[in-house]
Amino acid sequence: MKLITDPVKKFWGNIECALDEKAFEYIVSDMIKGVRKTLKQSSTTAQAIDRSEAIPKIATSARKEGLEEFADALDFATSD
Repeated sequence: MKLITDPVKKFWGNIECALDEKAFEYIVSDMIKGVRKTLKQSSTTAQAIDRSEAIPKIATSARKEGLEEFADALDFATSD
């Protein structure tokens, strides 16, 4: 399992501050951008991000690549 802790850790650390929808969208976007910077172009997760795919599709790619923490955070971001 690969660990990408910095952007994901930042996401979880900011979650309590994201009381409104815009702030929440910002921290999700910031996490995705941060994780993308750590991925090689050949990564299917990177490619999904670059194609601006829906968050659940990015999470699926991340999980397939062993990016469990990132996938879990994305799942949380899209849960009701």
